[in-house]
Amino acid sequence: MYNSYEIHHDRGLDRLKDEKTIHLIGHIIYITLYISLITSSIIFYNSANLATLLYAGWVIFACGLAILVISSQTRRRAHQVKEALIQSGIYGYVRHPEFLGHMLIITSLTLMAQHPISVVIGVVLLLLLCIEIIEEDKRNIEKFGDAYRDYMRKVPRINLLAGIIKSARERRSG
Repeated sequence: MYNSYEIHHDRGLDRLKDEKTIHLIGHIIYITLYISLITSSIIFYNSANLATLLYAGWVIFACGLAILVISSQTRRRAHQVKEALIQSGIYGYVRHPEFLGHMLIITSLTLMAQHPISVVIGVVLLLLLCIEIIEEDKRNIEKFGDAYRDYMRKVPRINLLAGIIKSARERRSG
């Protein structure tokens, strides 16, 4: 016969397994869609023949790639202290620079393709990223507690411009 602790413990493990399975399935869907967007951007490259959108796409792509590289370097340097909440570098301006970088790249690929299929895939990918950002905030609150809540109040989620302006104002006033 099971006691109430074992039953409660088993339910908790089952819930954790379910959450991990859902997260894994979501990740597989995201990667599949991302590859589909890259492929459609190659196949339908500049399909509407709109040079302005094409050039804007390349500029946005470069910005997204730069943000990904900068955030990766910042994270690598900061992870010399394991399990620390990173608040320096680009993480001092936006909480989720890697998600921002991917959002910019997804937007850029959609602009470069200029095709309805790419737009649909891009919108779905952006929605999945928005959901994942919210989930990441929840996980970080569980992991870091009040320190992360304070960080959330100080640093915007993905709005880099707002983060830069806020940081500049804080430096001027303080």
